[in-house]
Amino acid sequence: MVNVFIFVSVVGQVGFNLVNPMQVTQIRGIQFGNILNQANVSCRLTSLSREGTGCISSPSAVGEFHVVSSGDANVQIRVYSSISADVDFYPLLANQSNQQNYQLTSSGLAFSVGGDLNIKRALTEGVHNITYTVEVNYL
Repeated sequence: MVNVFIFVSVVGQVGFNLVNPMQVTQIRGIQFGNILNQANVSCRLTSLSREGTGCISSPSAVGEFHVVSSGDANVQIRVYSSISADVDFYPLLANQSNQQNYQLTSSGLAFSVGGDLNIKRALTEGVHNITYTVEVNYL
């Protein structure tokens, strides 16, 4: 009986892209202003308008963020919804979607976030806050 052993090897490759670190700062939070405390109302806030069945005339402002890096790069910004039994919040970027590509330069990048706020049922009157996630990735 003859035993035959065959040894085969392969060289693999690893690819990677070195990037500069980024810092993302919220300059201003989103402020929807006064919203009607009633079930099934909504308010959409963008940099151009504020409208919906729940919007009551009052001061409002889209959120503002600033991204800083030491080099130029293409990045994708994505914002994630916040859903609960009482309120749904769907953040929107300038293109009216939850993701958008931008050109980041060494001087930084400013972007705004608005969104759709849906009140599912009447809640306790007063100030309410919602958290949501903003993600910035290199392309």
